Amino acid sequence: MGKLIDPARAKRAKRAREERAARILEAAGKAFVRDPYFELTLDSIGRQAGVKQGQATLAFRSLEELYMTVLRGRLNEWYDELEAQMTASEDPLAVDEMADLVATSLTGRPDLTRMLGPLHMVLEVHEDGVQVHQFYQWQLARLTTLADATARRIAGVDRWDAFDALYRSQLVAATIHPLDRPVGNLAVDLMAEEHQVFALDMESEIARVVRECLKA
Repeated sequence: MGKLIDPARAKRAKRAREERAARILEAAGKAFVRDPYFELTLDSIGRQAGVKQGQATLAFRSLEELYMTVLRGRLNEWYDELEAQMTASEDPLAVDEMADLVATSLTGRPDLTRMLGPLHMVLEVHEDGVQVHQFYQWQLARLTTLADATARRIAGVDRWDAFDALYRSQLVAATIHPLDRPVGNLAVDLMAEEHQVFALDMESEIARVVRECLKA
């Protein structure tokens, strides 16, 4: 009796699925930065990735899952950068130095700050509560590790004040990004002198929030 499953064929199929998923993730990373979230679908991103109709749905069960996968990757890169800088030395770090470090590192990632905008809305509408819980637990673990490293470097800073500073910096970036990097009609409106009061500088606002948290 012959083999029911051809190992070589199964291996090729698995590799093909992985390659499609990688193309979908790459296309999604560009789409989530370029286009409004509610204008996107799994199929539209699949077309941008050059995969057949329905294959994006086979790789990712929902648009929310795809978004969270891409965002988690971008957050991981940012967390890794901060953690490397926090653990590279044991020398004391001033609050102002930490505030500038967080602000410049986050504003230097415009794709991340753009994607942070719809995060809480996505978490609220996501139907898979397990995935939402897993995301919160993952973020809690990463930020707690970063907060511990920060507290060790800055004299008199409590780990939860450090946690608050890091978490709030994300909220500030998500809120201010449209005003700091406006596009379309918003960009035109903000050029008017009477609307300049709404213009905000993301880097200085993040630094201010971090300083306030760490000096609490």
